[in-house]
Amino acid sequence: MSEVQPDGAVVSGLSVRIGEAVLVDDVTFTAPAGAITALIGPNGAGKSTLLRALVGAVPLAGQAVVTLASEELTGMSHRERARRVALVEQDGAADVARPVLDVVLLGRTPHRSRWGGDSPGDLELASEALERAGVAALAERDFATLSGGERQRVHLARALVQQPRLLLLDEPTNHLDVAAQLQVLRLTRALARSGMTVLAALHDLNHALRYADHVVVLAGGEVVATGDPRDVLTGELVGEVYQVRATRVQAAGHDLLVMD
Repeated sequence: MSEVQPDGAVVSGLSVRIGEAVLVDDVTFTAPAGAITALIGPNGAGKSTLLRALVGAVPLAGQAVVTLASEELTGMSHRERARRVALVEQDGAADVARPVLDVVLLGRTPHRSRWGGDSPGDLELASEALERAGVAALAERDFATLSGGERQRVHLARALVQQPRLLLLDEPTNHLDVAAQLQVLRLTRALARSGMTVLAALHDLNHALRYADHVVVLAGGEVVATGDPRDVLTGELVGEVYQVRATRVQAAGHDLLVMD
């Protein structure tokens, strides 16, 4: 379990309201640097809304404060924030008819001047990101022809060339087969181990148990528990939050949740 480091992300009093509807209510938590923080909760709990709020895609209500490496994000422009925070959404563009390399280079947009093109440095960063994401061989392929797992790793490469300190992932294994899920989760773990702060909304609770260092549980737009997933994700809490019967078991040396 990684200790909370001062260069992680701290979210304090974050709320999102649309009209009379409260989507996220006074959320406070810390996402340690060099670790994966899993954001979990049932559908409608506010996970995606929270991630989008952190990149400034939805307006905040109240007096929220979000800091990253002790630097406040909430007062920054979208461009300034995009130099520090990258979001990979669960339903990223799938039918883009352009080479994979061009898709990845879109991640350099926050760092370019308005009329600037791709510099040699941008191309080098894109090449490194493609290699790191395991999709370097796909650089010249048409993005629209890729499989779901390949597309997700390309989206991760695009996020990497933003050079973020905080990487947000919205259900990164959604619609992927088992092999592709493991590829994405292992890459995410490697990114966290390199020092990045990773906050990932995860649908599969066993992925959270296996790969996350820290967990934040949301229900009804509120935080109901945070901490080490092995301590937090008990059968009792999971049963209460998801309205199921849940039991923790051991299999092949790993904790697993069995639900019915």
